[in-house]
This record gives sequence, C-alpha cells and structure tokens, in this order.
Amino acid sequence: MDLNQLRHDESGERLAGGDLLVGADAIRAFLVYLGMPEDTDIYYLKRAGRWPIGSTNGGGRKGGGKLIASKRRLIRHAEEITRGTTPPKRRARTDQLELPAE
Repeated sequence: MDLNQLRHDESGERLAGGDLLVGADAIRAFLVYLGMPEDTDIYYLKRAGRWPIGSTNGGGRKGGGKLIASKRRLIRHAEEITRGTTPPKRRARTDQLELPAE
C-alpha cells in the first residue's frame, strides 16, 4: 500500500463515524472532503458567524474550548450556499431611532 492510499484510508476513518467533529483540524479535513480549499481558515469561519461551527467554550470568553461542528449541518450549509438559498446575515442596527406611530 502506498503512502497516498494510507493517507486516504486514515482520512476516511476520521470522516466516518458519528456526526460530531471536534477540533479545527477535524472540521477542516471534513470541509476539504466537501471541496473547500485546504488552506481554509476554520477560525475565520467561526468568527464570521456564517458557518454552523461552535465551541465547547460556550460562547463567552476567548480562549479555551475546542471548535465543534455537526457533519450534517456543515453539509446542509454548503448545499444552501451552492444553491444560493442562504439569506445574507444582517446585523441589527442599534443606532436607528424608532419612528412614531401614525
């Protein structure tokens, strides 16, 4: 068995199994398997908030915790993006004044 086949088998073992991916490396490997570039920055995808990637840290403070994601949700999100059905994420404006009711 050559080195490429061994790497492919190891990758298949990591991608098989349960739905939960733990750690940036596991998430990156799965996204590369789905067709994303190998240099994808998983931490950027998490910070941007558009991909279904969470953290075992909860959501409060920086540092600590590991990135987590569901294979099923990542697949669904990638399909929505490729079909163009994902609505753009809009930020709420806090500086808008409420208009009086007429």
